[in-house]
Amino acid sequence: MRLCLLCSLLLLTGCFGRGSEPIKPPPDVPADLLQPCAGYTGPLPRTEGQISDALVAETKGRACANGRLATVAEILQSTEAQTGRY
Repeated sequence: MRLCLLCSLLLLTGCFGRGSEPIKPPPDVPADLLQPCAGYTGPLPRTEGQISDALVAETKGRACANGRLATVAEILQSTEAQTGRY
């Protein structure tokens, strides 16, 4: 079975021209980085205290999302650096 897989890969690589770029698998991104961050999900704030709570919750949600985006960007940059693409 392994020999068939090896032959199949060799045949597929023969289909590309000399100048073509090889197909690379997507980078491994942990599943927890792809989950949404919770912001404010409560009812419409009506008092100053509720507005303050909503702003704090929304700020924490945005900070969480920005942190995850930065981590994903680092993963993508390290993958590009390893493959030599910029």
